[in-house]
Amino acid sequence: MTDSPDDDGPRCDNCGDPIEASPNRRVVTNLEDDEAAYSNFCDDDCLEEWQS
Repeated sequence: MTDSPDDDGPRCDNCGDPIEASPNRRVVTNLEDDEAAYSNFCDDDCLEEWQS
């Protein structure tokens, strides 16, 4: 059995699509319970939709 690359990487917190290494990828860092929490997004459009 081979591993699927979709299972290993992060998914967009807005649309749920797998995120590939690309210049359009966006990451937002927040502090939750004194620990860093990361939200990943495909691009600016997904980030803006998530923020609204």
